This record gives sequence, structure tokens and C-alpha cells, in this order.
Amino acid sequence: MIFLQGDIAALCQIFGNEYVGSPPYTHYLCLDKFVTKQVLKSYGIKTPVGVIYDGKAFSGKLPVPAIVKPVAEGSGIGIDEKSLCYTIDEIREYAADKFKKMRETLLIEQFLDGPEVTVGVIGSGNNLIVLPELEIDFSNLPEGIEKYYSQRVKEDFGEYTIYRCPSNLNEKVRNRIRKVALKSFMAVKARDYIRIDMRIVNEIPYVIEINSMPGLDPLTSDLPKMIGPLNKDYEWLIRTILKRVIEKHGG
Repeated sequence: MIFLQGDIAALCQIFGNEYVGSPPYTHYLCLDKFVTKQVLKSYGIKTPVGVIYDGKAFSGKLPVPAIVKPVAEGSGIGIDEKSLCYTIDEIREYAADKFKKMRETLLIEQFLDGPEVTVGVIGSGNNLIVLPELEIDFSNLPEGIEKYYSQRVKEDFGEYTIYRCPSNLNEKVRNRIRKVALKSFMAVKARDYIRIDMRIVNEIPYVIEINSMPGLDPLTSDLPKMIGPLNKDYEWLIRTILKRVIEKHGG
């Protein structure tokens, strides 16, 4: 039996066990990228236009260019070198082929050509910390490799990906990123820690995706890369994420 992260949180709640991280609602919501976009838009948060494909029909007007990806996968799964489509015909052909292979609903999302950043928010209640944004620069990838986070870029070309923290963006844009990150955290009712992926177009942040349980590997995960500019260490990061639970139980 495969358990989703929302399942684990739900079981903890049912049996009265304390746990770290967001409640089940947040995990289940963020697992569906299309529904997450609707929630974000209802809070006035900008996100690229997107429609879904269920193997039979598209739910609306197709954006061009577009990234075609599974609506409920992470870690770049289902995103490959052909996922970026530049015409309506390309989208229709690729989506039909991808659905046959994966048998999963697809999200066709407007591709925004601008700097990509990911930003972590940690804490709970009124004690939230927005970590410095991590800029992800694909310009150093070898010729012929897609300049976006596909599965193979994440898994096989990490050494070519340039990470900057904080980003090279100006302070006005960085402030906007922080505000959008906080607003997104509250919109999805997150707790303790999440990571928000954005693309910046004309100095405006657009939320692409929210990871309700981002990786915490000290060497390879994005969230730990964000603490360097704060002159904090990995132990501080973990203690801050655990702070709510520790204080609740008098630790």
C-alpha cells in the first residue's frame, strides 16, 4: 500500500499523534496543481494560466507556449524534453501521447519565460520566516538540454544548474517574492515548512507550484540551500521547523 503525505498527516490526526508539517488539507490540495492554482487565484495570487486534460478533452482554451505535466506528481516526474510545446497542435499531440503512457490527468500550463526562483517559508502562526529566495539558473546546461526543471535535469544535470541565494533580482522584486510567499503559505493553510516555486515576468512573481513537504537533505535539497545568507546552520533550520511542536510539549 502506498501512503501519500496527506495520508500520514491524516492518520496522525485520527490517532491523536503530534506531527510536524502541514495538515492533511494542505498536502491534498498542493498535490493537485490545478486546484491549487484556483485557490491561489481566489486570494489574488498570480499564477500561470492552466487547463487540464483528462484523456478526452481539455477544460478550456489552451495557452501557448505551454508546459504539459502530470497534475499530481512531483520531482519532475512526467516532465521531459518534449514537455514544452509551442503550438496548439503540439500540445494536443503530446498531451494525448503522454496520457496514454501515464494514465494521469495532465496540466497544460502557460510557460513563462523568466527567472525561476524557489522560496521557503518556515514557522507557524505569527512566527513565520521567509527564507532568502533561491534562484535556479539553467543557462549553463549543455546544448540540446531543456532549460527547465524536467526529471532528467533534476536527476542528471544538477552539476550544471546554477543556484544563487539570494537571487540577482533587485530588492523591489525580492520584496514582492517575500509577500507572495507569505500570502501563499496562508492561502493553502500551511504549517511549519513549505517551498514555493515561482517564475518572474516583468518583475512580477507568478507561483508555479507549492511543495507542501519539501526535501530536507542537507546536501541536495533546495530548502537547506536558503539558510546560508542568514548565517544559520542546518541544525537551526530543523529546530525552527520543529519549534511549534517542541514548545507545545514544553521542550
